[in-house]
Amino acid sequence: MYETILDKIERSDKISIFRHQRPDGDAMFSALALYRFLKDNFPEKDIKVAGEDKYDLISRNDRVSLKFIRESLAFVLDTSTSDRIDDERALEAPYIIKIDHHPIDAPYGQINLVDAKASACAEVLAKMFLSESFRKFILSEKTCEYLYSGIVTDTINFRTTNVTAGTLQTASRLIEKGDLKVAEIVEFLMDKNIEDYQKTTKIRTRLKIDGHFGYIIFTEKDLEKLGMDQLQAKNNIDEIGRIKDLRIWSIATQKDGLYDVSVRSKRGLVINEVCAAYGGGGHKNAAACKKLSRKQLKTMYETLHEMSEKAPVSDK
Repeated sequence: MYETILDKIERSDKISIFRHQRPDGDAMFSALALYRFLKDNFPEKDIKVAGEDKYDLISRNDRVSLKFIRESLAFVLDTSTSDRIDDERALEAPYIIKIDHHPIDAPYGQINLVDAKASACAEVLAKMFLSESFRKFILSEKTCEYLYSGIVTDTINFRTTNVTAGTLQTASRLIEKGDLKVAEIVEFLMDKNIEDYQKTTKIRTRLKIDGHFGYIIFTEKDLEKLGMDQLQAKNNIDEIGRIKDLRIWSIATQKDGLYDVSVRSKRGLVINEVCAAYGGGGHKNAAACKKLSRKQLKTMYETLHEMSEKAPVSDK
């Protein structure tokens, strides 16, 4: 598959890069890594990074015409289903390559390079760039830094359950290849300014705990008072996961009267199937769904609470 992707790149004069709506670090850094790699090795090609939504730490949102998209090879990164692409015009491209690490629930495009065992889309990209098929190409310090950043943000600095020996090996090769200053990168990605730290403190006070299930529900008025948007609020979900007694935890944020829900769980408790029942999905221990009514949210939380109390967490 790597050879096929490389052949499509070499044959394309125009390339467009897409990621999912409300991009997280993995989506954004993967897009930047792919852009940097292509520009370093194919400077004559016209390459654009599409998307409207921004990521807090770093963003790139090029202006991309529909004409350009229709004439380009399109890469869609870290986006499990086509309805989550941060520019629906991506589907107008004549050839689409999907690169992702979410389980394949709804394939789209002509090539689906998906590794559901990878910790991040950036890990999937890194393995491709480090492969024998791509050995002759430049893998610059900046590309390595972006890829490493994508892995770090999606694994919360290697703390999630989907980190494998392969993840650490890939990260190690990126550090070596790019001569990366790991401490500086992690400081940039993880440290908060005093304003964000104070907001996180306020968020913690909103936590409700019911047995081994913890949750926070933010209305639109709540978010307005905090001075945060939906994505900024949901990005604090990992703060809740530091509580030892919790087995499942969630943050729900309201927009236009409906709730977007992020859910996390500890080993042995599979929550993506619960989210799938509400039109969402994701990984076994990290999933989400969108546009739930308050009644649906209540029912979903009852299910998650029951699951959290039913059986002890397995270490396997």
